[in-house]
Amino acid sequence: MSGDHPTLRRRKPRTPRLRRRAPARTPSIAPQSTDVLALLANEPHVAMRSGQVLFAEGDPPKSMYVVKSGTLRIRSGGVVYEDVERGGIVGEMALVEHYPARSATVYAMTDCELVAIDEARFLALVAEAPHFALRVMQTLSRRLRAMDLRYRPGPLIAREPLEP
Repeated sequence: MSGDHPTLRRRKPRTPRLRRRAPARTPSIAPQSTDVLALLANEPHVAMRSGQVLFAEGDPPKSMYVVKSGTLRIRSGGVVYEDVERGGIVGEMALVEHYPARSATVYAMTDCELVAIDEARFLALVAEAPHFALRVMQTLSRRLRAMDLRYRPGPLIAREPLEP
């Protein structure tokens, strides 16, 4: 029977198909290490030899540092926290928190070139390049999460709220 009458043949109501779109590409607000290095391109650098200590745990802080080349290691006692390469930062807590002593020792794993950033330059960079401040916050956050995992290796479990 050709040309079925619409009442004789029941069709499911057609629901519009949603087309899956690729997520819209939004520009990343995360600065790349090259962005930070570009800000500091004309700054004087500090040269270090492999094995040389940049600062030791307990030292009074004066500056933070951005790695232009080479690799630094952050450690406290026998615990290695992180190896920091080109574009990475160390010593940032000194300028963010104003704590009177360094919390870790940092030394060169390879020959390195660093840019030292004192408090005045840090504040100027934050004012002129907000992505620099974001980079510092991202570094602090990432390191805090790594420390959290180190001391809480199991999965995060929802806890009951504390009683008042």
